[in-house]
Amino acid sequence: RAPAEEITYETLKKAIDSVAVEEQERERRRQVVEKFQKAPFEEIAAHCGARATLLQSKLNQIFEITIRPPPSPSGTVSAAYGQSQSHSIPVYEMKFPDLCVY
Repeated sequence: RAPAEEITYETLKKAIDSVAVEEQERERRRQVVEKFQKAPFEEIAAHCGARATLLQSKLNQIFEITIRPPPSPSGTVSAAYGQSQSHSIPVYEMKFPDLCVY
């Protein structure tokens, strides 16, 4: 025979709290649906546009942190000619040694 589950004050409290959370979630969903059904289009568009702008700014921050451009080959060539590595020269303006040019 399987042992019976022990019922304590804490388990009862968790059960009641979970029911309250479910009720709050249902009410919130009902309010959202009602808002989208009854609110003017301009208000809905402004709300969604503001959220999209916020999302886009957060994505841009993430991309700036995570995506770095590949190292430029001009850094090594410019160092050979005494220029600083922080200054990037476009490839078409770089001066290559004669042995490297076809």
